[in-house]
Amino acid sequence: MKQIRGKVALVTGASMGIGAAVARQLAQEGCKVALLARGREGLDQVAAEIRAAGGVAGVYPCDANDAAAVAAAVGAAAAELGPVAILVNNAGAGTFKPLDRMTLPEAMLTVNLPFGAAVAASHSVVPGMIARGEGHIVNLTSPASYFPLPYMVPYTASRHAIMGLSLSLREELERHGVGVSLVCPSKVDTGYFERNDADFRWYPRMSSAFPTLLPERVAREVVRAIRGNKREHIFPFILWLTVRVFQKAPRLNLWFMKAIGLFRPARTA
Repeated sequence: MKQIRGKVALVTGASMGIGAAVARQLAQEGCKVALLARGREGLDQVAAEIRAAGGVAGVYPCDANDAAAVAAAVGAAAAELGPVAILVNNAGAGTFKPLDRMTLPEAMLTVNLPFGAAVAASHSVVPGMIARGEGHIVNLTSPASYFPLPYMVPYTASRHAIMGLSLSLREELERHGVGVSLVCPSKVDTGYFERNDADFRWYPRMSSAFPTLLPERVAREVVRAIRGNKREHIFPFILWLTVRVFQKAPRLNLWFMKAIGLFRPARTA
Protein backbone atom coordinates (compact mmCIF):
# COMPACT_ATOMS: atom_id res chain seq x y z
CA MET A 1 0.00 0.00 0.00
CA LYS A 2 2.25 2.73 -1.28
CA GLN A 3 -0.08 5.70 -0.74
CA ILE A 4 -1.12 6.02 2.91
CA ARG A 5 -1.53 9.78 3.31
CA GLY A 6 -5.10 10.62 4.20
CA LYS A 7 -5.96 7.02 5.07
CA VAL A 8 -7.46 5.96 8.39
CA ALA A 9 -5.09 3.79 10.42
CA LEU A 10 -6.28 1.95 13.51
CA VAL A 11 -3.69 0.86 16.09
CA THR A 12 -4.46 -1.44 19.03
CA GLY A 13 -2.43 -1.18 22.21
CA ALA A 14 -1.80 2.45 21.26
CA SER A 15 -1.55 4.02 24.72
CA MET A 16 2.19 3.40 25.15
CA GLY A 17 5.26 1.61 23.84
CA ILE A 18 5.27 0.25 20.31
CA GLY A 19 1.61 1.10 19.69
CA ALA A 20 2.06 4.74 20.63
CA ALA A 21 5.20 5.02 18.50
CA VAL A 22 3.46 3.42 15.51
CA ALA A 23 0.48 5.76 15.90
CA ARG A 24 2.74 8.82 15.98
CA GLN A 25 4.68 7.61 12.94
CA LEU A 26 1.53 6.93 10.93
CA ALA A 27 0.19 10.37 11.84
CA GLN A 28 3.48 11.88 10.69
CA GLU A 29 2.99 10.06 7.38
CA GLY A 30 -0.38 11.80 7.00
CA CYS A 31 -2.76 9.14 8.30
CA LYS A 32 -5.78 9.84 10.47
CA VAL A 33 -5.13 7.60 13.45
CA ALA A 34 -7.63 5.72 15.61
CA LEU A 35 -6.12 4.81 18.98
CA LEU A 36 -7.38 1.73 20.83
CA ALA A 37 -6.31 0.54 24.26
CA ARG A 38 -7.76 0.02 27.72
CA GLY A 39 -6.16 3.07 29.37
CA ARG A 40 -7.95 6.31 28.51
CA GLU A 41 -5.28 8.51 30.05
CA GLY A 42 -2.49 7.09 27.91
CA LEU A 43 -4.61 7.31 24.76
CA ASP A 44 -5.45 10.95 25.46
CA GLN A 45 -1.78 11.76 25.88
CA VAL A 46 -0.79 10.12 22.59
CA ALA A 47 -3.70 11.81 20.81
CA ALA A 48 -2.68 15.19 22.22
CA GLU A 49 0.86 14.72 20.93
CA ILE A 50 -0.43 13.84 17.46
CA ARG A 51 -2.82 16.80 17.35
CA ALA A 52 -0.13 19.19 18.60
CA ALA A 53 1.97 18.15 15.62
CA GLY A 54 -0.92 18.91 13.26
CA GLY A 55 -2.26 15.38 12.92
CA VAL A 56 -5.69 13.83 13.36
CA ALA A 57 -6.32 11.28 16.12
CA GLY A 58 -9.39 9.70 17.69
CA VAL A 59 -9.48 7.93 21.06
CA TYR A 60 -11.50 4.73 21.50
CA PRO A 61 -10.91 3.05 24.87
CA CYS A 62 -11.79 -0.64 25.05
CA ASP A 63 -10.66 -3.84 26.71
CA ALA A 64 -8.84 -5.75 23.95
CA ASN A 65 -9.57 -8.92 25.94
CA ASP A 66 -13.26 -8.45 25.03
CA ALA A 67 -13.91 -9.24 21.35
CA ALA A 68 -17.28 -7.44 21.32
CA ALA A 69 -15.69 -4.33 22.82
CA VAL A 70 -12.97 -4.38 20.16
CA ALA A 71 -15.55 -4.67 17.38
CA ALA A 72 -17.57 -1.80 18.86
CA ALA A 73 -14.48 0.41 19.12
CA VAL A 74 -13.52 -0.32 15.51
CA GLY A 75 -17.04 0.58 14.42
CA ALA A 76 -16.96 3.84 16.38
CA ALA A 77 -13.60 4.77 14.83
CA ALA A 78 -14.85 4.09 11.30
CA ALA A 79 -17.99 6.12 11.92
CA GLU A 80 -16.01 9.12 13.17
CA LEU A 81 -12.84 9.09 11.06
CA GLY A 82 -13.84 7.09 7.98
CA PRO A 83 -13.26 3.56 6.66
CA VAL A 84 -10.26 1.83 8.21
CA ALA A 85 -7.60 1.30 5.54
CA ILE A 86 -4.75 0.23 7.83
CA LEU A 87 -4.97 -1.98 10.91
CA VAL A 88 -2.01 -2.51 13.21
CA ASN A 89 -2.60 -5.37 15.64
CA ASN A 90 -0.26 -4.58 18.49
CA ALA A 91 -2.18 -5.23 21.74
CA GLY A 92 -0.54 -7.89 23.88
CA ALA A 93 0.08 -9.13 27.39
CA GLY A 94 1.89 -11.98 29.07
CA THR A 95 3.32 -13.55 32.19
CA PHE A 96 6.58 -15.42 31.87
CA LYS A 97 6.96 -18.40 34.17
CA PRO A 98 6.53 -22.19 33.92
CA LEU A 99 2.98 -23.27 33.09
CA ASP A 100 2.52 -25.06 36.41
CA ARG A 101 3.22 -21.77 38.22
CA MET A 102 0.61 -19.80 36.27
CA THR A 103 -2.99 -19.34 37.26
CA LEU A 104 -5.56 -20.17 34.59
CA PRO A 105 -6.50 -16.47 34.13
CA GLU A 106 -2.80 -15.62 33.61
CA ALA A 107 -2.48 -18.33 30.99
CA MET A 108 -5.67 -17.41 29.15
CA LEU A 109 -4.96 -13.67 29.12
CA THR A 110 -1.80 -14.37 27.15
CA VAL A 111 -3.83 -16.29 24.58
CA ASN A 112 -6.53 -13.62 24.25
CA LEU A 113 -3.90 -10.91 23.93
CA PRO A 114 -2.58 -10.73 21.27
CA PHE A 115 -4.35 -13.48 19.33
CA GLY A 116 -8.01 -13.00 20.27
CA ALA A 117 -7.77 -9.21 19.93
CA ALA A 118 -6.11 -9.52 16.51
CA VAL A 119 -8.83 -11.87 15.25
CA ALA A 120 -11.59 -9.55 16.52
CA ALA A 121 -10.05 -6.42 15.02
CA SER A 122 -9.26 -8.11 11.70
CA HIS A 123 -12.77 -9.56 11.50
CA SER A 124 -14.15 -6.05 11.94
CA VAL A 125 -12.14 -4.37 9.17
CA VAL A 126 -11.70 -7.06 6.52
CA PRO A 127 -15.19 -6.85 4.92
CA GLY A 128 -14.77 -3.13 4.26
CA MET A 129 -11.25 -3.59 2.90
CA ILE A 130 -12.49 -6.29 0.50
CA ALA A 131 -15.39 -4.10 -0.64
CA ARG A 132 -13.05 -1.16 -1.35
CA GLY A 133 -10.34 -3.34 -2.88
CA GLU A 134 -7.58 -1.90 -0.71
CA GLY A 135 -6.16 -2.03 2.78
CA HIS A 136 -3.32 -3.36 4.86
CA ILE A 137 -3.12 -5.30 8.13
CA VAL A 138 0.04 -5.43 10.22
CA ASN A 139 0.43 -8.07 12.91
CA LEU A 140 3.17 -7.26 15.41
CA THR A 141 4.80 -10.32 16.92
CA SER A 142 7.98 -11.43 18.69
CA PRO A 143 10.66 -14.10 18.18
CA ALA A 144 8.34 -16.43 20.10
CA SER A 145 6.47 -16.85 16.79
CA TYR A 146 9.45 -18.80 15.45
CA PHE A 147 11.04 -20.61 18.39
CA PRO A 148 9.44 -23.11 20.84
CA LEU A 149 10.40 -21.07 23.90
CA PRO A 150 9.93 -22.70 27.32
CA TYR A 151 8.78 -20.91 30.51
CA MET A 152 6.32 -18.84 28.47
CA VAL A 153 4.19 -21.54 26.85
CA PRO A 154 0.83 -19.73 26.42
CA TYR A 155 2.66 -16.63 25.17
CA THR A 156 4.66 -18.68 22.66
CA ALA A 157 1.57 -20.55 21.47
CA SER A 158 -0.30 -17.29 21.01
CA ARG A 159 2.57 -15.79 19.03
CA HIS A 160 2.70 -18.88 16.82
CA ALA A 161 -1.03 -18.34 16.26
CA ILE A 162 -0.41 -14.71 15.29
CA MET A 163 2.03 -15.93 12.65
CA GLY A 164 -0.54 -18.41 11.34
CA LEU A 165 -3.23 -15.72 11.30
CA SER A 166 -1.01 -13.30 9.42
CA LEU A 167 0.36 -15.66 6.79
CA SER A 168 -2.95 -17.39 6.06
CA LEU A 169 -4.88 -14.10 6.01
CA ARG A 170 -2.41 -12.75 3.47
CA GLU A 171 -3.11 -15.70 1.18
CA GLU A 172 -6.85 -15.15 1.57
CA LEU A 173 -6.85 -11.39 0.99
CA GLU A 174 -4.17 -10.98 -1.66
CA ARG A 175 -6.60 -11.40 -4.56
CA HIS A 176 -8.76 -8.63 -3.10
CA GLY A 177 -5.93 -6.09 -3.15
CA VAL A 178 -5.46 -6.21 0.64
CA GLY A 179 -1.98 -6.69 2.08
CA VAL A 180 -0.99 -8.39 5.33
CA SER A 181 2.41 -8.11 7.03
CA LEU A 182 3.91 -10.00 9.94
CA VAL A 183 6.39 -7.67 11.67
CA CYS A 184 8.84 -9.21 14.14
CA PRO A 185 11.43 -7.10 15.97
CA SER A 186 13.84 -8.34 18.59
CA LYS A 187 13.47 -7.08 22.17
CA VAL A 188 12.00 -3.58 22.36
CA ASP A 189 12.48 -1.12 25.21
CA THR A 190 8.85 -0.53 26.20
CA GLY A 191 8.56 -1.40 29.91
CA TYR A 192 6.57 -4.50 28.91
CA PHE A 193 7.94 -6.66 31.71
CA GLU A 194 7.05 -4.16 34.42
CA ARG A 195 3.52 -3.60 33.11
CA ASN A 196 2.66 -7.26 32.59
CA ASP A 197 4.10 -8.78 35.77
CA ALA A 198 6.41 -10.74 33.47
CA ASP A 199 9.54 -12.00 35.20
CA PHE A 200 12.29 -11.53 32.63
CA ARG A 201 14.52 -13.88 34.61
CA TRP A 202 12.45 -16.76 33.21
CA TYR A 203 13.02 -15.59 29.64
CA PRO A 204 15.37 -17.97 27.79
CA ARG A 205 18.96 -16.76 27.60
CA MET A 206 18.85 -16.56 23.81
CA SER A 207 17.28 -13.12 24.16
CA SER A 208 20.67 -11.73 25.17
CA ALA A 209 21.97 -12.50 21.66
CA PHE A 210 19.81 -9.80 20.10
CA PRO A 211 19.94 -6.01 20.52
CA THR A 212 17.22 -4.07 22.30
CA LEU A 213 15.42 -1.69 19.95
CA LEU A 214 13.57 1.55 20.54
CA PRO A 215 9.82 1.73 19.76
CA GLU A 216 10.50 4.46 17.20
CA ARG A 217 12.67 2.08 15.16
CA VAL A 218 9.87 -0.47 15.16
CA ALA A 219 7.37 2.20 14.07
CA ARG A 220 9.50 3.12 11.05
CA GLU A 221 9.80 -0.54 10.10
CA VAL A 222 6.03 -0.96 10.34
CA VAL A 223 5.56 1.85 7.80
CA ARG A 224 8.16 0.21 5.55
CA ALA A 225 6.25 -3.07 5.74
CA ILE A 226 3.00 -1.35 4.78
CA ARG A 227 4.48 0.60 1.87
CA GLY A 228 6.39 -2.42 0.59
CA ASN A 229 3.56 -4.91 1.23
CA LYS A 230 6.04 -7.20 2.97
CA ARG A 231 4.84 -10.69 3.84
CA GLU A 232 7.27 -10.96 6.77
CA HIS A 233 9.62 -8.35 8.16
CA ILE A 234 12.06 -9.67 10.77
CA PHE A 235 14.72 -7.34 12.15
CA PRO A 236 17.46 -6.59 12.94
CA PHE A 237 19.53 -8.72 10.57
CA ILE A 238 20.94 -10.95 13.31
CA LEU A 239 17.42 -12.00 14.31
CA TRP A 240 16.40 -12.56 10.67
CA LEU A 241 19.48 -14.72 10.12
CA THR A 242 18.90 -16.74 13.31
CA VAL A 243 15.26 -17.40 12.36
CA ARG A 244 16.14 -18.50 8.84
CA VAL A 245 18.95 -20.82 10.01
CA PHE A 246 16.62 -22.33 12.62
CA GLN A 247 13.92 -22.94 10.00
CA LYS A 248 16.36 -24.83 7.76
CA ALA A 249 17.01 -27.50 10.40
CA PRO A 250 14.85 -26.89 13.47
CA ARG A 251 15.63 -30.10 15.37
CA LEU A 252 19.38 -29.77 14.88
CA ASN A 253 19.36 -26.09 15.79
CA LEU A 254 17.15 -26.71 18.80
CA TRP A 255 19.59 -29.35 20.04
CA PHE A 256 22.49 -26.93 19.53
CA MET A 257 20.76 -24.03 21.33
CA LYS A 258 19.92 -26.25 24.26
CA ALA A 259 23.44 -27.68 24.35
CA ILE A 260 25.00 -24.23 24.72
CA GLY A 261 22.40 -23.12 27.25
CA LEU A 262 20.41 -20.61 25.18
CA PHE A 263 17.08 -22.20 26.19
CA ARG A 264 17.84 -22.07 29.89
CA PRO A 265 16.13 -19.35 31.90
CA ALA A 266 18.10 -16.19 32.56
CA ARG A 267 17.42 -16.57 36.29
CA THR A 268 19.77 -18.40 38.61
CA ALA A 269 18.59 -21.53 40.41
